[in-house]
Amino acid sequence: MKEIVLNSPWVKKEMELLVQKKMQNLDEAMNEFQVKQQVNKMAEKMLKRMFSDFQMKFLNAMGSAMKVFFENSYQHIIINENQIQKLKELFTSRKGPIIFCPTHRSYVDFLIISVILYFYGLEAPLICSGEDFLNIPYVVDFLRGSGAFFMRRTFRGDDLYKSIFYEYVRELNKQRSIMEFFIEGTRSRFNKLMGPKYGFLSVCTKSFFEKDVDEITFVPVTLNYSKTLEGDTFPGELRGSQKVKESLGRIISGLEVLTKNLGTMVVDFCDPI
Repeated sequence: MKEIVLNSPWVKKEMELLVQKKMQNLDEAMNEFQVKQQVNKMAEKMLKRMFSDFQMKFLNAMGSAMKVFFENSYQHIIINENQIQKLKELFTSRKGPIIFCPTHRSYVDFLIISVILYFYGLEAPLICSGEDFLNIPYVVDFLRGSGAFFMRRTFRGDDLYKSIFYEYVRELNKQRSIMEFFIEGTRSRFNKLMGPKYGFLSVCTKSFFEKDVDEITFVPVTLNYSKTLEGDTFPGELRGSQKVKESLGRIISGLEVLTKNLGTMVVDFCDPI
């Protein structure tokens, strides 16, 4: 996959343009070959930071850990099994990628769809995640191994990064992958649906309009909670308090959630588009 992305015409063109740009401001101690090596390393670093490294052992571990969490923290998780049966039929007959588009109100959103599909014997999605978690040791490895890949909040000013990300997602689409992304872009702090962010959506539709795939199926998912896991922090953030950065220490301290009663969660897989 990495070789395919790095050798795609678009990525190679952006690498050449970046080499030319750097050559115009060339340090006399460097020659063109060294500049090319520098750009190649830059591209490889972007790929390493971005890519998922899915392994079944991580998914199995995630399934076991999340089973404990959900059983301890929720009285009920309500799922319509008729919808699950329709998903099974959709997975079997798909002619292109299937992309889940859940509402986003909690970090639990990242986990619940994967867990449901896992325990119903369906393929777990590759999840398009923000880069917030990349600097958390151990956690990022667990997420990457469970299927997460990572996307900057903006591509502005970095055409090489944009080309690499687009080509990576293009290949995932060609492989008819199961994916997941949050069209709101961030968690809603006020329990209402927010306006859509079109970045990842445009990456996927580009694959369709350029005829890389015959079809793309989007599955909207509504997630409703009687009590949101991190809801206690939302009033402060809505009043202007700075968002707390994610860290390993915060995650460890957050394990006290296992003693909380978060009530009921309702998961509704809507009709595919």
